[in-house]
Amino acid sequence: MKDRIPPDAHLFPASPGQERLWFLDRMNATASRAYTLALRLDLKGALEHTTLQAALNRVMERHEALRTALRQVDGRLTQVVVPGITAGLPLVDLTDTAADDDECRRRELDRLLGQETRRPWNLAQPPLLRCLLARLADDHHVLLLTVHHAVCDGLSLQIVLRDLLQAYTQGGLDPDTEPLQFADYVVWNSGAPDDDGTPDPQWAARRRRARDHWTDTLTGAPHILELPTDRRRPALQSHAGARVPVRLAPAYADRLRDWSAAHGVTPFTALLTAYVVVLSRTSGCDDLLVGLPVAGRGHPDLSGTVGYLANTCPLRADLRTDPTLGDLSRTLYTTLTGVLDHADLPFGELVDLLAPPRMPERNPLFQVLFGLQQDVRRSWDLPGLHVDVTDADCGSARVDLSLFLFEDRSGAFEGFLEYATALFEHSTVERFADQLHRVLNQLLRDADVPVSAVDLTGAGGDTTARIDGGPLEQPWPLVWPRIVEIAGRHPDAEAVRDERRALDYTTLLARVETAAARLHRAGAGAGDRVAVCVERDADTVVALLACWRLRAVYVPLDPAAPPPRRAMILDQAAPAVVVATDPATVPDAHRARTLPAAALAPDTGAPPARPSPAAARAAVASAPLPAGGARPPDTAYLMFTSGSTGRPKGVAVSHASLTSFLHALTGRIELGPGDRWLALTTTAFDISLLELLGPLVTGATVVVAPASAQRGAVELADRLSAAGITVAQATPAVWRLALSAGWQPRQGFTLLSGGEALPPDLADALARTPADVHNLYGPTETTIWSCAATVRPGEPVTIGHPLPGTRVLVADAALRPVPAGVCGELLIGGPGVATGYLGDPRRTAARFVPDPDRTGERLYRTGDLVRVRPDGLIEFVGRADDQVKVRGHRIELGEIEAALHALPGIRHAAATVLDPRGAARIAAFLVADGDALDAPDAATALRGRLAQVLPAAYLPTELYALDAVPLNPNGKVDRRALPGSGRRLDGGHERVAPSTGAERAVARLWCELLGLPEVGIHDDFFGLGGHSMLAARLLQRIDDDLGTRVPVAEFFIEPTVARLARTVGQLHGDDTALHGPHGRTTQHTEPASPGQPAPADDWDFPAVRRTVPGQVPVHQEVVQ
Repeated sequence: MKDRIPPDAHLFPASPGQERLWFLDRMNATASRAYTLALRLDLKGALEHTTLQAALNRVMERHEALRTALRQVDGRLTQVVVPGITAGLPLVDLTDTAADDDECRRRELDRLLGQETRRPWNLAQPPLLRCLLARLADDHHVLLLTVHHAVCDGLSLQIVLRDLLQAYTQGGLDPDTEPLQFADYVVWNSGAPDDDGTPDPQWAARRRRARDHWTDTLTGAPHILELPTDRRRPALQSHAGARVPVRLAPAYADRLRDWSAAHGVTPFTALLTAYVVVLSRTSGCDDLLVGLPVAGRGHPDLSGTVGYLANTCPLRADLRTDPTLGDLSRTLYTTLTGVLDHADLPFGELVDLLAPPRMPERNPLFQVLFGLQQDVRRSWDLPGLHVDVTDADCGSARVDLSLFLFEDRSGAFEGFLEYATALFEHSTVERFADQLHRVLNQLLRDADVPVSAVDLTGAGGDTTARIDGGPLEQPWPLVWPRIVEIAGRHPDAEAVRDERRALDYTTLLARVETAAARLHRAGAGAGDRVAVCVERDADTVVALLACWRLRAVYVPLDPAAPPPRRAMILDQAAPAVVVATDPATVPDAHRARTLPAAALAPDTGAPPARPSPAAARAAVASAPLPAGGARPPDTAYLMFTSGSTGRPKGVAVSHASLTSFLHALTGRIELGPGDRWLALTTTAFDISLLELLGPLVTGATVVVAPASAQRGAVELADRLSAAGITVAQATPAVWRLALSAGWQPRQGFTLLSGGEALPPDLADALARTPADVHNLYGPTETTIWSCAATVRPGEPVTIGHPLPGTRVLVADAALRPVPAGVCGELLIGGPGVATGYLGDPRRTAARFVPDPDRTGERLYRTGDLVRVRPDGLIEFVGRADDQVKVRGHRIELGEIEAALHALPGIRHAAATVLDPRGAARIAAFLVADGDALDAPDAATALRGRLAQVLPAAYLPTELYALDAVPLNPNGKVDRRALPGSGRRLDGGHERVAPSTGAERAVARLWCELLGLPEVGIHDDFFGLGGHSMLAARLLQRIDDDLGTRVPVAEFFIEPTVARLARTVGQLHGDDTALHGPHGRTTQHTEPASPGQPAPADDWDFPAVRRTVPGQVPVHQEVVQ
């Protein structure tokens, strides 16, 4: 039922700040929770309930804002001031609650007050002030005052408190101090005091100067601050919050005041400096915006006004030159002066001016706040009554993180860090508080230290940034001697099997000996490189081991790789011999040194007699092959990986590195003689060495699958299900392919995943099988894998801990350890660190750096971003040197792909960013089960589902249907092959005209409000020039004219004619009849929303300035 406006009510234009809060209230059910202000009064003595109620009535009568509601009138948001209404003063008697248990009464009181501060508001229903009185004893009461920010800011609430206590003690309020009413202020502050509606010239000039200032100051400033969060950001901003206390003792605060005076700044600036340094260092951002609450009461006539006058302004902190702490504080002091000089431009107008991308999941322009405020905690001794006032925590957060401090009566700075609980753990924000203290200590000790050199971790650094995998057990011999040793223990055990044959350990040694001799005769010797380009079978293993029997260097080549790539690798490697299945595929420059793979096998004819184990071992030790084994530092293999220039780079790995890795990994995962490993990976990918050698160094069996095994889901599943297979390793893309074919591992199966990030949905699916699932991480430059994590159902995906023998460091750009929980680059040390890059000493020196903790040892800079979680596990975040941004957002393709895979009817999916250096946009490529992508509205339906789980910035703008997601030879998603693939689902950028009755009715309203002659059903409302308040008017018209209530949040997720028409059509069935107004009244009740406290604001969508008859647009601000 619609609320009627009382006939004696007065109507005034709403301020831009009120429009913004009203819109947020409709947009987000939790927003009102962040805009409740609350004070708690402890009243000790003889309280007169009726006198307090009368005093409250007088305060309500004095301040119109407390009797104001917000409603739409004729399509415009309006302040409705209702005479004569009062706020009730319900009394809750707790004296009978556990009469002898004060603690029980305290808990019940806390529950009661918490429930009251979180109670929803209906902004259309005055009063927006609530009171609750609780009796704890005859001489002890607690009064809770809660008010919505739309009608009262922080200073206003202090005025309400002052007037309430005066009216209680004096029986009334001084009529000679009648304040200016907020509605009058809104009209006055609109800049149009003249009857003709012409803006006041001085006001207009001041507004132009402010707009110019903010444009100049904020052009190029980043609108997003990516603090390291503990949880994924929800698609719609959550305002649930909590606080971590912060306190600087009086003596410490005095030192800060003295320092500030000596350096020509204020304590406000000094505290802000420390906060900015913590934000910059923890986020890695050296140019950031911080929101500052401003009172908005520059005119003396506003000293007694109750209303929403406050504003929040962005302050830009530019640390790109790495200033000293002292220089930064002076710069911020100067910047702050400019902020205050132009603080009267409403925040909503500033958002319109700068036009950042719409972000339903976060606050626009800035996501952090700072304020040094008046202490609300006060005490009064009234006749017969002592009053203690404190701020009430409403359990909310307006932005990601806020620091609010005040000077208490002792001279201390006290306050709290308020944080969004949807993003941060309490312990994380406690670390932020500790870092704040460390920066302040450094500021007072030596302000000439550059920001980059400030130690956030304390003496000796934060040990959580350095993780040691522990020692290896009894050392092993090198790989080839180890295999010979295993053959001596298990001579008859099956070592290698392929499609055609099986070799036991004795036969394998004999075959290796024969192959090595023939390589030696072909010209290969100790230290020479041997390129091996053979089809995958048992001879792959023989050729590999033959290289090491010769003490030569193994250089694998993929026969399926493009010929130019093979040629580049051969040119760099300059092998003494090339072994190829088909010598004709070897470039001419190397063909003379090419040996056919068949030449490594025993002479054809009668099957060779199997040598005795003793003879096989004796042959290994005999001439004419090079005597003696490889030395630990000798290069075991050269593995070529993709280079940033397009030229492959060769990574040289020693025998010691390879041996220590195999020892560590097979021990960590407990693999042994009873296992049968399925080798799936191309030999050109270093992880293939684990598949080929891991079984042989543990006495197990390697089953070599042909290259075709990864190309089809059914064949892959069949090979994994083959009798006896107990271990397999593959990339996440290959594991997803296997699951899509219905494969399920048996109990005891060991499943190793690595090579690319393991998506959470796939991790959970794998973990729910009977297999033991391990997520592995490691670059080629640190020998295959460096970290391992056990994957369990429902748990976050991490890369776990370093393997035994490996140590890691999480560091910033200057290679200093970062605090726990902070994102940093992962550096890896230990015996697995490779020798370096072939023929590239400059690149080697840049990536392999000295270990600051271990003289003579090195760390490899991975370029990967990680953070150490509170439980000590390492979480992979992304690449440091390949961060793609779309409309200012750092995009994590893994999150998008996880959401795509969760869509019903989707079997496989991939995402990429098209034109990342231009008009970057996200494209999704989908493989469907059946006809899931054949429906005409498939794209619209998919976007609607994605919008429910992904932030707006992550939503793909283009959708394509594929028959299969392309994989590269290493089994990873080949993102370079995605652009140009598949069928575009939404027909590209062609405008689609409305065709149904509902589409035509909705499109007509769009054209009317946007002033356009036509629109397409897939056009974006905001892309056509719409804004938040115009969207609200549109939805109101759809409600009034078409009889359909569309939630604001739903529209923002998918702001198209098609989506709105679908909602209308679902309600009305035969939508062809929808062609005009349903004759509904335009007056309606606003939906209720929850509530909470506040010391400053700014909000998600551009507030449009409201024009009222005879007036220019009014303005107001957002905030305290």
